[in-house]
This record gives sequence, structure tokens and C-alpha cells, in this order.
Amino acid sequence: MDVHSDLEPIRFLVGSWQGTGRGEYPTIEPFAYHEEIAFVPGPGKPFLAYTQRTRGEDQAPMHSEAGFVRMSTGGPELVIAQPTGLVEVHDGELTDTAVEFRSTAMGATATAKAVRAVVRRIVVAGDTLSYTLDMAYTGVPLTRHLTATLQRV
Repeated sequence: MDVHSDLEPIRFLVGSWQGTGRGEYPTIEPFAYHEEIAFVPGPGKPFLAYTQRTRGEDQAPMHSEAGFVRMSTGGPELVIAQPTGLVEVHDGELTDTAVEFRSTAMGATATAKAVRAVVRRIVVAGDTLSYTLDMAYTGVPLTRHLTATLQRV
């Protein structure tokens, strides 16, 4: 797949991924989910389009989000919008085939949940993508929320 030369450091993300994960948080009951993620190069452009969706064990839709990853002189950047009214802006730190995105700004509609910060850690080893997501919410400091392992398809 053609990838803009600016994206070579994050080429390892490119592809479609499927797998399972577990969610937990002090304010909810633990849950399991099925997930699909895609990182698709923009045609001739220096960004990866990102899409994600999850389904419960009963296959009912749970969550989805979409955004873009691009490289800047300071490293990878990630912008995500969610249909729940939340927008995340992240700066990333790249180490080999791992990237840690830390939110630098959170935007929300009047009815969105009060998420204060997010840290997303993604590691790719061959055809396996693993990630964790930590979240800070009103009254709860940065705490593990999601852990998943997906395979390239």
C-alpha cells in the first residue's frame, strides 16, 4: 500500500485489524467487546485515516470513533471525534513500533461525558496490534479503561 513518505515512521499502523478487548473503570461493570480498527493512508496525502468500532459479546453496537494520524516534526499527532460529542487531540511519542498518544486538548458538546484526559498506547508486533487506553473522568484520575489485542486482516 502506498504511504506518503512523511508517514514512514508510523507505517506499522497501516491496515485493518480485528480482535477482542476488555473494559473496566471504577464507575462501570467490566465488559468484553469485539473490535475493528483501520488505519488507511490518505491518497497521496501525509495522514492516516483512522476508524474504530466495537460490538458487545451479543454483537450489539457499542462504540465508534474516527479521526486522523499525521506526523509532525515533534512526532505523531492524533485527532479523534466520537459520536458521543467528545473530541480528542493528542501528541504522540514514537518508539520503534510503539506509539503513546497523550491528550493535549479535550473538546465536548454540552451533553458529552466529562472526560478530562486520555492516554492511548499502541504496540504492533508483526501482525498483532495491542493497545491500552487510560482515561480521566470527573472525580476519577487517569485510570486503565480498555485493553485489547487485534490481528491484521
